[in-house]
Amino acid sequence: MSHTGPEAEGTSVQSTGSDAASDAEAFGRVRAHGDSASERSCMVCGNKFESEGWHNRLCGSCRKRSVAAG
Repeated sequence: MSHTGPEAEGTSVQSTGSDAASDAEAFGRVRAHGDSASERSCMVCGNKFESEGWHNRLCGSCRKRSVAAG
């Protein structure tokens, strides 16, 4: 026997907006205060690139070369 109507659908989750806390929960990690995506210079070649945060210091080209070199 299948049920229809609100009791079969369950409860809905309400969104609290896009604040930093809910973003961190969505990805399962929390950024340090001040850690944000921004334009940075690559540590190898010096070219500007869009960094994801403090952990991201190599541009895409240099990162590929680094992985390929093993």
